[in-house]
Amino acid sequence: MDEIFSSTETDPDSIAATWGPLRAHRLLWRPGCDLAAELDTWEGLLTGAGDPDSAALVTLPSEENALPLVHRGFAPLTVIAERRAGTSAPRRPARVDVRPATHDDLDAAVELNLHTVRYDAAFGMVTERPNTADRLRAALTEVLDRDHEAMWLAVDGGTPVGMLYVDMPQDAGWMERFASARPFAYLGHLGVRPDARGTGAGSALTAHAHNVLDRAGVAATLLHHALPNPRSTPFWYSHGYRPRWTVWVRRPALRSPIGVSALPERPNGT
Repeated sequence: MDEIFSSTETDPDSIAATWGPLRAHRLLWRPGCDLAAELDTWEGLLTGAGDPDSAALVTLPSEENALPLVHRGFAPLTVIAERRAGTSAPRRPARVDVRPATHDDLDAAVELNLHTVRYDAAFGMVTERPNTADRLRAALTEVLDRDHEAMWLAVDGGTPVGMLYVDMPQDAGWMERFASARPFAYLGHLGVRPDARGTGAGSALTAHAHNVLDRAGVAATLLHHALPNPRSTPFWYSHGYRPRWTVWVRRPALRSPIGVSALPERPNGT
């Protein structure tokens, strides 16, 4: 298969199964490519019509003409946004304190991350799996194990109500393709407990993290956010982020033909 088309099967027992479909088919966009023609070729290579845990994904520069994707049933789902150093929102009063997280905060960090997963799942960005909580615990333990500060909690009266963590430049190399300045970091998660949303906890965490990154000489910070989430876009862009890349998704990856059911046929006589 041509290298512009790729398919991956995700282990359902891995944390990656929370962040995307189990079967992902990707088309690699390149400057100057004939996107419509490549989409038509790709269509003939896709299999598994009606598979609800599959998706076709194309990542385009956010300003690129995406009409060929619209005409083929794709929708913009995720944005990779970037903030340059020194670009931040004015600080707003918040009733929370921000402090580094420790291993003693692991239970609270998992709970806060689960709130975000469940909220974003409603917009199709992530999928909570039976093992999501266990996999988050392992992933967040790795963040806390790092020999540099990378996770912070917003605390209200001693109770953690929000959490943010980043991949500092030494941990963010997997986003190399998308960064426009170096060194760069990746903001992996910001979540606030549902009853604390709108209190300024998220803004306090973001301002603190940006201050840490700026003082460390980090030139740019990247993140993913769910475009359909009504909170994400205004929040992140008010904090200096701008869209760089947009992930267009069709799920299932291949639609069932009109009039043909994707469900198994019933046995004769039923």
